[in-house]
Amino acid sequence: MKVLGLFFCLLFITPKNELATIRQQYINAAVSQSKATDFYASLKEIENSHTNTTLLAYKAASQVLMAKYENGIVPKMRYFNRGTDLLEEVIAKDAQNYEARLIRLNIQDNVPWITGYTSEIDEDKEFLIANYAKQPEDLKIFTRKYVIQSDAFTDKEKLAFN
Repeated sequence: MKVLGLFFCLLFITPKNELATIRQQYINAAVSQSKATDFYASLKEIENSHTNTTLLAYKAASQVLMAKYENGIVPKMRYFNRGTDLLEEVIAKDAQNYEARLIRLNIQDNVPWITGYTSEIDEDKEFLIANYAKQPEDLKIFTRKYVIQSDAFTDKEKLAFN
């Protein structure tokens, strides 16, 4: 009976709640190896052909975050390339996905310059500024928290997120 109750609870969890949880996991994964491992594990079974491109963008981010905690250049590059390749596929498939563009900007803003993965920073900033007002309130809050602490945005650009 408990299993049946759990099934129905899981069945009725809204995607909005799921995304809120995933967003928090993403934030936590950036500062803790164990949280990054948990985040990666929670998303790794999602097929790359999944139709929810936002979920795929977070899967890609989880792979990039795993690179941060790996020892050795080969495993780091394997995770990093797998994640960035998937993220680029997601954005190519759904270029209007605000959250995927936010994730890409966050990654490009935080990876070492040596990776060469910084070419879309200006494009993504412009996209986020232009589309911020159309986003649901929870995504606006998530965006604002990132933008406030980001060095990628000028003080003038940050005003667009108030």
